[in-house]
This record gives sequence, structure tokens and C-alpha cells, in this order.
Amino acid sequence: MLIGDRTRLRPLERQDLPLWQKWMNDPEVMYWASGGYPPMTMFSLDELEKLLERDRGREDAGRYMVETLEGRPIGTVSYREVGAQARACTVGINIGEKDLWGQGYGTDALRVLLRYLFLQWNLHRVELDTWDGNIRAIKSYLKLGFVEEGRLREARFVHGEYRNKVVMGLLRREFLALEGRSRGGRD
Repeated sequence: MLIGDRTRLRPLERQDLPLWQKWMNDPEVMYWASGGYPPMTMFSLDELEKLLERDRGREDAGRYMVETLEGRPIGTVSYREVGAQARACTVGINIGEKDLWGQGYGTDALRVLLRYLFLQWNLHRVELDTWDGNIRAIKSYLKLGFVEEGRLREARFVHGEYRNKVVMGLLRREFLALEGRSRGGRD
């Protein structure tokens, strides 16, 4: 288990599938989690179980349940596309419990995942993307040290209009420098 200031991460398990399904099939949750896209399909428990099993067999991906420190499941974080040569990957986060949106749980959970990826996996770079209307997520990513690296013009179609895709990246040295400042210089 990976533990942060407000959250803890554990592997996603079979017993989590009904809750994960609830989040994956909630249009409002997926609107923000998928970069402005509404759910393209409704996921069955069988489909999610296959996805979970597929992820378990991969060395270049991982998916974790995000819980409060008290043990309430509230969302998921993941990494994928780990490139051994460049020591880089892509991350994603989804806080499915809407009553906890905007309270710092997502920022903390992603910080925990970043510590794991940079310190345990010794990755050099982590990236993610969102859309320009997801201001809450962008603020969270900036707080963690991510830098906007570019915008793909009109790459997302959100509620009848084209929006920009925002690509952000974070280097290990940037994250560690920020962690040192936020933790009073401790490693």
C-alpha cells in the first residue's frame, strides 16, 4: 500500500469492480476524467474484469484504487506506456466520488503515485493530458509541478464545440525539488 497525506493507494481488486463500474458509467465523472468526452459505452462488470486482468499481466501499466486514509474508496489512478529506454510513462486519475471533488484528494493521490514512479521505478518523466476546460485538474497538475508543454488545437469535441487538448509533463528533478520544498527539505 502506498500512503500519502490524505489518501492511500492499493491495487484494484475484483471486489472493487461494481464501484469502478459505477464511476466508469457515470456521465459526469467520465466527462471530467476522459478529457471532455462523454462515456462512449456503458461498461459491464465482465468488460471491466477483463480490463483488470489485462492490466495485471502488463509490465508497462498499473491501476490502483484511491482510498481516503479511513479506507473509503474514492477513485482510481493509473500509469501506462512505461518506456524503458526513456524511463517515461503516462498517468491518469479519476476521483469518482463527486462529494469529494475539489478537496485535494486527487492532488494527494497523484502525488503518491508520482513518488512511487520517480523514487521506486526511477522514471525520468511523467506526462498526462486533459482539455482546456478542465481548470480544476490543470490547477492540481500545476500544484504538483507539471508544466504545460503544448496545446493541440481543437483536438477535443466537448458539448458541441472544439476545445484544445492540453499536454503536460513533469521531470523527476522538478518533482523532487518541489517535494523538498513542500516537505521542509526532507527526502
